[in-house]
Amino acid sequence: MAEQARRRAGVARVFAGQPERLAAAWRRARFAEARKEGAPPRNQLDSLVEPFIREIGRTLEGKEGSAWSRTRAVLRLSPQRGTRALNEEFAALRRCLLDAVETLGGGDSERAVVNNAVDEAAISSTDLLEHLSNRYAPKPRVPFAGLVVQSFEKAPAVREQAVTGELQAAAH
Repeated sequence: MAEQARRRAGVARVFAGQPERLAAAWRRARFAEARKEGAPPRNQLDSLVEPFIREIGRTLEGKEGSAWSRTRAVLRLSPQRGTRALNEEFAALRRCLLDAVETLGGGDSERAVVNNAVDEAAISSTDLLEHLSNRYAPKPRVPFAGLVVQSFEKAPAVREQAVTGELQAAAH
């Protein structure tokens, strides 16, 4: 039992005290995924990863309540990219956090805390995204403590790029 408490304290210490290290791993994973598609990552979770990981660490330390409901940050939601892109970001975050738990010697109870926190955050975020487009959709069961910003992105201007390319080719 003492060994389990020591492991949990070690995992909690890194999550709560050094969330930037875990966030950097998530950013590297997102960059690698985006490179396969030939574009830079457009992370919606970028500004909240460190505070969220810190709150997961506090949960591991024994703080009551939802890590997501304690996270004070900005969540950017993009209706154009939808829930799939958001869920891909949360899936990458889950993989990175579970890898960290494993590396730090955590066990099933630490993995359960991480999985529960990421599940709550992912479900809440997709519910928020749906509620932004449909005000009659239910609000999230687990509220987010931070600020939610709806991001509108321009669609790539295919015609403008084609015209610019034609003009450049004509100039040569």
